[in-house]
Amino acid sequence: MKSILKKTYSVLITTLFVVLVTSFSFSPLNETGNKTASITSTTFAKNSLNFIIVSDWGWNGFKHQQEVADQMAKSADSIHSQYIVSCGDNFQINGVASITDPLWISNFENIYKEPSLLVDWFPVLGNHDYKGNSQAEIDYSHVSRRWRLLDRNYTIVKKVNDSISARLIFIDTSPFIDEYRTNPEVFPDLLQQDTTKEINWLRNVLENAHEKWIFVFGHHPICTATHYGSIKEMNAHIKPLLEKYHVQCYFCGHNHNLQHLHEKGKQIDYFITGTGGECYPPADRNESTLFSKLEPAFSIVSLHADSLSFCFVNTKGTIIYRYSRSTKN
Repeated sequence: MKSILKKTYSVLITTLFVVLVTSFSFSPLNETGNKTASITSTTFAKNSLNFIIVSDWGWNGFKHQQEVADQMAKSADSIHSQYIVSCGDNFQINGVASITDPLWISNFENIYKEPSLLVDWFPVLGNHDYKGNSQAEIDYSHVSRRWRLLDRNYTIVKKVNDSISARLIFIDTSPFIDEYRTNPEVFPDLLQQDTTKEINWLRNVLENAHEKWIFVFGHHPICTATHYGSIKEMNAHIKPLLEKYHVQCYFCGHNHNLQHLHEKGKQIDYFITGTGGECYPPADRNESTLFSKLEPAFSIVSLHADSLSFCFVNTKGTIIYRYSRSTKN
């Protein structure tokens, strides 16, 4: 009898354990509480405007640059990415010397060589780009069919559908940083840049922008939770214009981590995608943080007529964070 009871008790315990394990098994969760997912051909609608953002990638294939590039190619193919935006520091550590610098081949052409990445690239300049010949990165646009750094500041319009368009504004942020202006030997081209002229240009573009979506891309953050803190010059010169003219999103790099921040009572979403090659420092949090992580990754933006989807994608093709907003936000 005791043997039977003991056996029955053992079976009950085993059954209970199996039930508990099954009940508490779950898919990985990201920091928004949504299940993680992989990029597939159905992740984003075919009638949306899809593009990729990457930043701080210029490591000549080292660090995590090649891994990120390989997954960018797969994801770009799956979502039919129309173009790619680079938010600066395209060439670590000291920019390029000329349009014939071998770094163009070893750091760009031979890294992002898959067919899905042979689309237009719209870059901005970062502080490391200014350590070399920054004009050469603009002039390379006349050599390459896909490198489209049209000027230090430029704007384009992309159609979402027959009636809705997006205004993309690309700005040169390094000339605003006081620390760089006091180091002309390190940043030889920087003192030649007229920040007053740039501000007037940006104000004029925003005043006359009537598109439903208005995005600004730069290298330096306006809002960040890393130990660098919010860069005071960006807050003083750029942020007031973005708020005044109702820009929906500001995209940047510089901090080598992933962040999404949204200040309470404000309209702008701030996205930092700085892990196209190297990851540091740990992504901290503050009262504006919606997401923060240290992982090699890039971003995907998918635009519809009245909504936006944004996600961070790691080197395995997993969506580690996803966010949506409408034009009413």
